[in-house]
Amino acid sequence: MRNIVVIALHDLRLTFTDRGAVAWMLLLPVVFATFFGLVMGAGSSPADAIASLAVVDLDGSVVSAALIEDLAGEGVSVTELTPEQRSTNPDIVRTMVIPEGFGELVLAGEPQTLRLEKEPDTSAEAALVAQARIVAAIARTIGRLVVASADVEDSAAIPADLFAAVDVPPDLVTVETRIAGRATQIPGGFAQSIPGMTVMFVMLIALTYGAASISAERISGNLRRLATAPVSHGEIVAGKIGGRFVISFFQITILVFVGLVAHWTIGIFIGDHPFQMWLVLLLFAAVVAPLGVALGGWIKDPDRAASIGVILTMTMAAFGGCWWPLEVVSKPLKMVALVFPTGWAMRTLHGVISFGQTLGEMRTNLLALVAFGVVFGIVASRSLRVD
Repeated sequence: MRNIVVIALHDLRLTFTDRGAVAWMLLLPVVFATFFGLVMGAGSSPADAIASLAVVDLDGSVVSAALIEDLAGEGVSVTELTPEQRSTNPDIVRTMVIPEGFGELVLAGEPQTLRLEKEPDTSAEAALVAQARIVAAIARTIGRLVVASADVEDSAAIPADLFAAVDVPPDLVTVETRIAGRATQIPGGFAQSIPGMTVMFVMLIALTYGAASISAERISGNLRRLATAPVSHGEIVAGKIGGRFVISFFQITILVFVGLVAHWTIGIFIGDHPFQMWLVLLLFAAVVAPLGVALGGWIKDPDRAASIGVILTMTMAAFGGCWWPLEVVSKPLKMVALVFPTGWAMRTLHGVISFGQTLGEMRTNLLALVAFGVVFGIVASRSLRVD
């Protein structure tokens, strides 16, 4: 055991003397996670968006007044403006115009059109909320008309006072929205980019720097010299795997700490269970560490080993859901993701971060990762030759 620890710590020391490797381990994951997190945006949903809606009532009838009253409600802030106020207010982004004569024509049974004007840069989610609220207000107005028309002949217009006297019953159907799972917040872009970039860069370091260093040691004869020491082949393999795991351990711990600091200081959502997220990432590191050793054992040229490591990492990151959520891809691609350890890791991390699941509830995912690690460990043991 002592020999394994010595070999692992030696590899760790060599890694931290390489400034380029440290930058790839710690700096670039933060940069990439920040970029993709901002691109994907903050967590939100149309049901939670607050839409501002300006109303210009050119009619001034009891029908338009009732419509405006029904517009105000959950998710919509209504402001009545005159045409002059609207033209001088630069902050108005959505305006509904009620045309002159609207109420009279509606009471007479004539179809009318309401115009919703939006600025080009208006929020799509807020606009959707406003449109939904307008449709609901129109439906309530139609309901008033139906009730009022019961006491009027078919061909006659509905009197305005009769329409105004209608009492609208409360809604019989309500819609309740809630977050899926047990998470306390709606996950945003950083809930995808932080675990995704961490998984990708952990694998990238293991399959590029880790594999290239093994190849370089074979060329330089360091592995042959190590074999002459009182160390078994199994200890050498375990030490090299342990070295890559220890490197990933420090990488993951620092990156998770950076995520926690971002959560504490600027409110970036990384889930309610950061410790469990850290454990899942460590398990993933233990899975890919032997794969880096195996790659270095197969390929003697360090540059070629690093290049192949980049290709493998990018492929597994893309198909495994590190770049985008697997929920947005087709069903066949979701199945392809399970061919790679990245797919199982991201599924587990999303369960912890976005849905508040515990590791016990995701034991199938964890067992799949363990299976990958066992297979990669056997391959590494047979691939690494010190002679």
